[in-house]
Amino acid sequence: MFDLQHSGTICFEDFVRSLSILARGSLSEKLRWTFTLYDINGDGVISKDEMCSIVSSVYSIMGKYANPAVDSCAIRDHVDRIFKAMDANNDGVISVDEFMDSCLKNEAVVHGVMALDTSFCV
Repeated sequence: MFDLQHSGTICFEDFVRSLSILARGSLSEKLRWTFTLYDINGDGVISKDEMCSIVSSVYSIMGKYANPAVDSCAIRDHVDRIFKAMDANNDGVISVDEFMDSCLKNEAVVHGVMALDTSFCV
């Protein structure tokens, strides 16, 4: 996601490019960036374990503001619902195409992703 050169470190250029995608990228670019966030091992698919790891991290960041408190069972249930919606061929992983198709069909996701847009129309 931020380590675009896969060097194990984040250089300033990688950081700025990633922020640029989030701030001014097209919907497709932003969704592909989001996919890479969830595809932790970079194998081109999102596994349930990868999704659980990211969802757990999000809930950890929310900390005490998560109401009600979220436990590992709730996280797994959440991930199962996501997979039911996105894993179109039921192979146990979400491909980039499944991710893109599912997100593009979900108005709330499209709206949320585009809310990050900082481009201005003149």
